[in-house]
Amino acid sequence: MRYAYPCVLTPEKNGGYSVSFPNVPEALTCGDDRDEALAMAEDALAVALGSYMQGREDIPVPDALADEQEMVAVPRVVAAKLALYTAMRRFGSS
Repeated sequence: MRYAYPCVLTPEKNGGYSVSFPNVPEALTCGDDRDEALAMAEDALAVALGSYMQGREDIPVPDALADEQEMVAVPRVVAAKLALYTAMRRFGSS
């Protein structure tokens, strides 16, 4: 599984963007511009998905990308940890 999730970028009144993930509601962040918001989104997503591992919960399955959404993936090392965790849960080791 590729750990990439659709996010919603919302322009803020005073500039910048807020970011939310429909499948990972705990992952919330913002940035001064679109690029910074997306960079921050990667970190917020990694931290939120890590909290699922700490809580021994299933990792949410991402929905397909919808109009007006951006796809954000976690860094490769985080994806590897999530894949191992998911496999261990599937086979009853965690």
